[in-house]
Amino acid sequence: MTGPIPLDATWVRFPRFVGDAVMQLSVLRLLRQLGVGPLVAWGPAATVALVEDHGLADAVVLERDKPGVLALARTLREHRAARSIHFPKTLRPALAAWLAGVPERIGVDESLQGPFNTTSGPFWKAEGHFLDRYAAILRKRWPGAPDPPPADYDPGLQIPAPDQPFLCLLPGSAWPSKAWPASHWRALALRARREGFAVVVLGSAAETDLGAQVAGAEGLNLCGKTSLREAAAWLRAARGAAGNDSGLSHLAAACGTPILALFGPTPAAASGPRGLKVRILRREGVPCAPCETRICFTEGHPCLADLAPDEAWAALAALLD
Repeated sequence: MTGPIPLDATWVRFPRFVGDAVMQLSVLRLLRQLGVGPLVAWGPAATVALVEDHGLADAVVLERDKPGVLALARTLREHRAARSIHFPKTLRPALAAWLAGVPERIGVDESLQGPFNTTSGPFWKAEGHFLDRYAAILRKRWPGAPDPPPADYDPGLQIPAPDQPFLCLLPGSAWPSKAWPASHWRALALRARREGFAVVVLGSAAETDLGAQVAGAEGLNLCGKTSLREAAAWLRAARGAAGNDSGLSHLAAACGTPILALFGPTPAAASGPRGLKVRILRREGVPCAPCETRICFTEGHPCLADLAPDEAWAALAALLD
């Protein structure tokens, strides 16, 4: 825990997946607009740290491990949580809030949550963007609530930016099927250098070798070397970014960075980055897409491999104008 935890607060559960966690930034802003407070953000340390010492939350609870349901319930009970908002698609936070006797429990119907919530709604069976599905559930509690505002996320950190304008490339992905080929990323990095941009590659520690392949000797490979908040600072300072359907692409959009997101197996209308400067690029007419499967079983992975680096550069350059 960091800072004093207010009693009788609204606790907003953050998930471990970065893209889903970024959507909670807009949820927090919407709750602020509705006058809901105080707000406590809690969950995995890596994602909750986005709002540590940040005005979006009055306090945070950072979990360094994965506590059990009883431990979660004890935390809520000790701090007399008045309300729990838990949108991760897992039973643990809903069950913990019920066990703790939290008066209001707001979440999704799925993952067996529904019976433990006082306000609940469908997620996977609902239509529209994921963020709009969350908003529809919140409107059951606060009728007439507006659409979720842009995250407009400023991490409040300074980074040693290059002297020249730079672009951030985000070649990692949680699913192999979402990954644009590494050779295409390398070609895009070389094109950016020829156009006068420095190149910064961001990603997780598991993507260090991929980052090195994309950055080469000319770029800066920061994979595994930044926290999410530090990555946000690099993104916010960049002229633009390009990424797969990934958490970092969502983070770029939340920072207001012009972001080109490359989509293949997943529907961008539901899970694409939300922001004012977002461009989705996908290959139309691929009969197997979107398949929404983790592994591609189609020879050549046409939904992404057939997106040429020159096509991606043209889309990114147009976004920067």
